[in-house]
Amino acid sequence: MRERNDMMRDCSTMMRAVRKAVRRLPVLGWRTACYGAVGMLLIGGYDGGSRRVLLASSAFAVPSSPHAHSARITRGAKHQRKAAASHHAENVANSETLGQMHIKPGDPLLDELPAGWGVHVLGVGGPQGGKAPKESSTHSVKKVARPPHTIQPAEVTATKPEGHPAAAGAVGLAAGVGDASVPSQAVGHIPAATASSRNRILIPVPGQMGIAAYQSGDRLIILVDGRHPMDIAALRGDGMFAQLSVTALPDVTMITLPVPDTRALYLSQQSNGWVLGDQPPPAVDYTDRREISPTLREDGLYFPMRKPGRVFSVEDPVSNTPLLVGTTVLDDGGMLSLRRGVDYDVWPSLEGIVIAQHEPPQVTMKAVAKGDLLQRADGRPLSDLDRAIYASDVDLNWLGLKNLTPAQAQERYRHALIAAADSTPGERFKKRFEAAQAALGVGIFPEARAIMDVALEDDPEEAFRPDVRFFLAATDLLTGQMKGASQLMQQWPEQAIRATKLWQGLYEALAGGKDSEAAHLLARDMPRLMNYPEPLRSFLLPIAAETIARHGGSAEWHALDHLPEGSAYQFAKAVRALRSGREDEAIHLLEDLSVDKDPIVAEKAMEEGIALSVRDGHIDSEKAARQYASLLPDARLAGRDGVVNMLRAGANIRAKKWEAALQALNQVEDTPLQQDPARIQVLLGKALTGLMQDLPHGASAGQSPQDEAALVRGAALMRAYLPDLLPSDQKGTLQLSYGQLLGRLGLADKAGEAMTTAIPMITDPQKRAAGGDMLAENEIKRGLFDEASATLAQTAPNPMPPQEAAERNRIMARMAAASGKPEIALYLLSADQSSQGADMRARLHENREEWPAAIADLRGMVEHDLPEQGALDVSQQLLALRFASDASRAGDVGMLNWIKNRVGERPFEGDAGRMFQLLVSPEQD
Repeated sequence: MRERNDMMRDCSTMMRAVRKAVRRLPVLGWRTACYGAVGMLLIGGYDGGSRRVLLASSAFAVPSSPHAHSARITRGAKHQRKAAASHHAENVANSETLGQMHIKPGDPLLDELPAGWGVHVLGVGGPQGGKAPKESSTHSVKKVARPPHTIQPAEVTATKPEGHPAAAGAVGLAAGVGDASVPSQAVGHIPAATASSRNRILIPVPGQMGIAAYQSGDRLIILVDGRHPMDIAALRGDGMFAQLSVTALPDVTMITLPVPDTRALYLSQQSNGWVLGDQPPPAVDYTDRREISPTLREDGLYFPMRKPGRVFSVEDPVSNTPLLVGTTVLDDGGMLSLRRGVDYDVWPSLEGIVIAQHEPPQVTMKAVAKGDLLQRADGRPLSDLDRAIYASDVDLNWLGLKNLTPAQAQERYRHALIAAADSTPGERFKKRFEAAQAALGVGIFPEARAIMDVALEDDPEEAFRPDVRFFLAATDLLTGQMKGASQLMQQWPEQAIRATKLWQGLYEALAGGKDSEAAHLLARDMPRLMNYPEPLRSFLLPIAAETIARHGGSAEWHALDHLPEGSAYQFAKAVRALRSGREDEAIHLLEDLSVDKDPIVAEKAMEEGIALSVRDGHIDSEKAARQYASLLPDARLAGRDGVVNMLRAGANIRAKKWEAALQALNQVEDTPLQQDPARIQVLLGKALTGLMQDLPHGASAGQSPQDEAALVRGAALMRAYLPDLLPSDQKGTLQLSYGQLLGRLGLADKAGEAMTTAIPMITDPQKRAAGGDMLAENEIKRGLFDEASATLAQTAPNPMPPQEAAERNRIMARMAAASGKPEIALYLLSADQSSQGADMRARLHENREEWPAAIADLRGMVEHDLPEQGALDVSQQLLALRFASDASRAGDVGMLNWIKNRVGERPFEGDAGRMFQLLVSPEQD
């Protein structure tokens, strides 16, 4: 005994030292690795000459529910089902082991293990590989130190199994749309066939019959209301479906299918019955299937279904538990996870409702309009309704939601804070997590997040748990921290995928960008949201209702039919009426809501009124912008000034008031719950693009003072607002235009910097090449010839279009001319037949006083650009004057007469006309 006690003390000391050492590691990944290593630690000891080994193992891989309603079987479920045959014997052995070693919950050895670890003693009751001892034990066996996010299965004793027997495994079934029926005689097992399977088997259930399906141990149980006969001959299959058996009970047909492995099974409905298969039917999204979300009513717990079937009593064939079963005629899905109560348990189901009766039976269930109703037999209220109404582990266990009155919720929060403060290190994180969940239930979301921050500072390894990650992301969403809330969109464990969709819809509604998808997700899970505690529901339900009204369609709008009373929900109905074409109803509602006592609702109603007036043509965009501006005091009171400034910016953009639009966007505060960052980028891009397009164009020289002032103003606005635009092809184009604008203002160095920044953002090869041309021109003007050559090389498109190749030849010719190599420039331009090439060649010849060559190039330009009839613009007049000047210098009378005849009597502006006449006059000698 002394030796054993010494061994136990050494084990405890060792585990305490290991845990303390691991906690000192600075990097979270190292801590996790060390815990994983310690998880396989074997600690040896002796007891009366028999060898005993204590195995401490991590329980983090335990699935969150052994009855997971998913499309596949989890690895934990596979292990559970594999062990089902020897489960009873193992429980006895484990009970004896715990009894002999006195290892009980709360034992110091267990306290020193990290949270979520379990303990199992090997080698007790017989040698390894030998037979287990025959002694019996009456100890109940539970998993030790189970992670707090898992649902505990029923206790399994050595004498009789209790509760839901599906702890041995879980099968994911998915559904379509359908009906059900039942046979009147028992049928034995269908003869076994080959291991192959044709994947699907039809269960011929008449359309008026109800069906329920659930997992029990390693068997799938399908119950069919048996008031009409069913064609049993059709129930033929091979592979695993060859093991399907049918048993006729009074008014019920029980179909049982052993599930031998980890394959997923799918249950879908079609016109002639239900199809069970190990492959999904086509065109069915199983993450989008229906589920049953209970609702608490004054007369009991209501399970809504579109077309409920019959309610009957039956005994579960695996555990012999008495069940109340409510079938469904249409595919309404089932309950996602186990719910334990004082008087009853609600088992996970694939279709219909499965209620496990406690002894003696305390509850009854009956079919009512559009669902089933669960009540106590003695008429008293049901017990434990704070848990029973939630449809999934995500709501109940991950978020810790409870159906409590405000006073009860406050008391729960107070007790949770005290318990967290008084907790031991071993249970510290668990108690703090419970306190954060209680804070969420009260509606104090920042406090919930703050409690979790403190908890994770001391226990950072807990951040890897899916329930903790989900809770953190949910509280970030509720506090407006959209970056953290984006974690809601990650892939969650299979059994939780369906239940996380509601929160993903809430994230998409607030983040923007996927509005129609958000409306669909929220409409589908509106019953779940309406069951949430009042503080949480009052915050989330108006967001969901408005999203569905604005972005949903007729398929989603039905979710708004049963909204609570309140102006926020009346506003959603007004938006729905407006979108569905009931304008008179919408106007009436909006007029009433515009003077509502709730400042948020009143301000939203006025926003919608302005938008309606614009749509109907009663006011233009410029007047709408002024009206939005007049709403700003009310919007600031409601905390919606960011939204109103965005609407004001949009109206100014439609009115082409670019500077006013930019000023409105500048006043949009950084409040993610009130604005759409993507939309802000769109509006900012439109405003800056419009600003650049409306600036004066033309040559830099000769700008009027007004035009020059407009250019300076435009450059200042671009410099102020362009950095707020996220890097994109649009920003690259705008940055390039900004560089050109700076060049027109004579700021060549600043222009080059802007262009250099712009080019990497442009993705289109042709636009990128054009940007390279502009930058190279700028660098040539600044004497940076090497940089210009590098710019042209880096931005060259492949393949090079002929037009771009010609433009680049002209740029290289300019570079050669600027570096004192006119011959090279002329060589590069020799094949260029464009007006630009001719102009450059003429200037090169003019600089070298080669007047006949200059005249030859200019004549081609005149023939192309100077029409024989019609008024001449300034550039055409200057071209004629230049030609006459070169011809006069060359003494070419023929060319002087030619240009005189080409111009004729068409007038010139200012002194240019007199100078032209002087050059072409016969008396010029």
